[in-house]
Amino acid sequence: MRPTISDVHAFSPEPLRTASSQLIEADRRVEDILDAARRTVEREFDVWKGEAATAAAAELSATLRVSGRISIAVRNVADCYAGAANTLGHAYRAVNMIVDDATLTHGLIVTDNGEVFPPAPATPGSLADILQADHYAGAAATFGVRLSEALDAVEHVDHTAAVALTTALGQLAELLGPLAAVALDPVGLPDNPAELSNYWNTLSPSEKDALALRYPAIGNRDGLPALDRDYYNRRYLESMREASPSTYAAVTAELRPDMFLLAVSPDGHTAIALGNPDTADNVATLVPGTGTTVGGIGGDLQRTRAMYDAARVASPGSVNSVILWSGYDSPPTIPDAGLDRYADTAAPALDAFQDGLRASHDGPASHNVVIGHSYGSTVIGAATTDGGSLNVDDLVFVASPGVDAERVDELRLDTTAEADMGEHVYATTAFWDPVQLIPRALGIHGFDPADPTFGAQVFTSAPGSPGLAVHSDYWNAENPALKTLGRIISGK
Repeated sequence: MRPTISDVHAFSPEPLRTASSQLIEADRRVEDILDAARRTVEREFDVWKGEAATAAAAELSATLRVSGRISIAVRNVADCYAGAANTLGHAYRAVNMIVDDATLTHGLIVTDNGEVFPPAPATPGSLADILQADHYAGAAATFGVRLSEALDAVEHVDHTAAVALTTALGQLAELLGPLAAVALDPVGLPDNPAELSNYWNTLSPSEKDALALRYPAIGNRDGLPALDRDYYNRRYLESMREASPSTYAAVTAELRPDMFLLAVSPDGHTAIALGNPDTADNVATLVPGTGTTVGGIGGDLQRTRAMYDAARVASPGSVNSVILWSGYDSPPTIPDAGLDRYADTAAPALDAFQDGLRASHDGPASHNVVIGHSYGSTVIGAATTDGGSLNVDDLVFVASPGVDAERVDELRLDTTAEADMGEHVYATTAFWDPVQLIPRALGIHGFDPADPTFGAQVFTSAPGSPGLAVHSDYWNAENPALKTLGRIISGK
């Protein structure tokens, strides 16, 4: 049913987002209880042997499989709520903007069912009203069409969301049945994130679960929904407890319920998001630089959190997600940072990750930003030069040693014309940051993007003090660079 204008004014997406968050939190609490129970029972198997123990182990495995499938269903429902909040929020805002424009700017009358009429004449028969009649009539007709189309869009989006939610809820009964026998080889799955996303959405929850159980690292594939990636990767991380203890310890020490584990591997490559990128209005990805290791993930996540909070301050009404992407082997030392090969190797992975974020996003396209710190900016440069391009809206270079380009128009973004690149690239380097000596004195990675002649939009950072500490000070609360990063992320 098409909503009335009163329905539009009364709508708020927050109850939908709250329902989604509550479902995810409840699922994680259940997950913690089951994990604790599993560990307790498995300790008994160290001393309990024989036929009965074997049968008990099989029963435990079956119970955990069923609970895992139910958890996926709950998260699918949560994703439906979050997606509806995003799509309906945009659709309702479009209606409100048209109504405000018609009534406040043009003085028209909008009825509750969406009809638009000229205002009543102030002095019937007056020359002024006669002259204005055609203008008002034309404006009313134009706004009537726009408003009708916008209300139809709300009805369509509402119906689509309702169907998706009904389907997700209906799959719960199917999930309680036998686990589907799925013999799919991940090597045969589409490599293209958009194609993989489309294929993944054709699978039933039990088929997804069976595939994930057979191939625990499936959550690392770009194009899968953030909820699924987090769900499977947390279990994959648990399997590293013995095999990769350093990665397991470092990641589990920092992973929180409000984070999404988008990637994790035994070698320490990770991607962790604050906020769900699939339902966010603004999505930012931080690419850290030289010396990045899984052992230092805490400091990188502090920077990620600082930008997440800064974006919320810059745009209180927006929904944001900020991601720490450590999906590459960074140069281990400063001399190694003079080499391009680390960036060249990382560029395809960063490109695929960004394509995956686009493919799995719900509703209207989000505003996406990639932020490179230090050698991380060189990685971005490698991904946007020599035929490379990223599917994002803006680039930010913080304390860059160079991005393998001499001017901003040598960089490429999928949806930005070459002549417009200067409006979508930002750069900053503190006065005392010694990294600026690399492009200016050595030029090994091209020109300094924080030099005004490069053509990017240069923003101010606190000057800092002589020494190396200034290279990491950009995310300090008192640094003006952090406030600007918040505005860039939120599109302000």
